[in-house]
Amino acid sequence: MPGLETSITRCTVLAISAALLVFSPTVFAVEASQEAAPSAAAVAEVDRLSGEIRTLAGRQVWSGVERKYRQAIALEARLPADVHLVAAYSARSAGDLIAVYDRLTRAANQKATKEVVDWLWDLDHNFGRVILNADRRGTSELVIKQMPLDPNRRQAVQAAIAQCKDTGAFKGLLPRGDYQFGGQEFRVEPGISVRVEVSPKARRQGLVEPTIVYRELPTAIGQEKD
Repeated sequence: MPGLETSITRCTVLAISAALLVFSPTVFAVEASQEAAPSAAAVAEVDRLSGEIRTLAGRQVWSGVERKYRQAIALEARLPADVHLVAAYSARSAGDLIAVYDRLTRAANQKATKEVVDWLWDLDHNFGRVILNADRRGTSELVIKQMPLDPNRRQAVQAAIAQCKDTGAFKGLLPRGDYQFGGQEFRVEPGISVRVEVSPKARRQGLVEPTIVYRELPTAIGQEKD
């Protein structure tokens, strides 16, 4: 579609940066620091790490991709768009969709390919942002009414369930659907952020339903998809 990549990139920069700051406040601090010219040594090291990341991704060694990508990001030099995309696949393998969204946005800022655009569209239109918080780990279980058939969506749900069990909290993206956390039912919908607090203090205040905190900012790629 003519002009698609230009319009996608512009919309990504203007609309998504604010939304990502809610969940990942350091993301754009890193991007801002990249405006300074990196040293020749940093550029060379990023090139080396990028090659290793591509090799590891080809073997689907996602733990290695994750480790090398974090090293490359820390150098504050510009990474190729395809490396950010590979890192998005790495984050997806762990069910960390906020990291997926961040890395896809970084890729789109450089080159809004159809693959990146379609993936961002799916996240914008089939997932919602969720904050869950209990007093401590093991006190509140996250349950989904119907587990998704899609393996990537199922992985995201399972990762959130495990995190709630381990820490008593979760902050990220979940596929649309009906859930329960600490006995409180709530529904995840695209474009809406839901916060669910489960604590004695909340109970004393009469909280029996989840609180819709705010409606999300415009999505990365608009409301229509050709």
